Amino acid sequence: MKAQMKPVFGYKICPFCSGNVEYAGISSGHIFPAINTGQMYVCRECGYQGGFIMEVDDLDDVRKIRGELKINSEGITTPAFKLPEKWMWLWKIWLIIMVVVFISEIFAVISRII
Repeated sequence: MKAQMKPVFGYKICPFCSGNVEYAGISSGHIFPAINTGQMYVCRECGYQGGFIMEVDDLDDVRKIRGELKINSEGITTPAFKLPEKWMWLWKIWLIIMVVVFISEIFAVISRII
């Protein structure tokens, strides 16, 4: 029987689907870009992106957690990031304003050249 080597820092699993997560780097703050807000991880299976993950040292515990998450997560959709539906109108208006400003700037530059 082949013994499995335990990872140095334990097993990192997704808190939603119990899939394997990868380190995605350190994210910067949106308001203060120079400030690091923490480590980010990405789940390969459900697409979860965030700083909250579960780290487990024992492979048997990983199997137990995966079993419990599978039982308790039936009918739950994946919490992948997307824009809130109730604010979609705001994003559309913002996009229209930005396009109008961009086109007006192009016309201003062209009128200066001519």
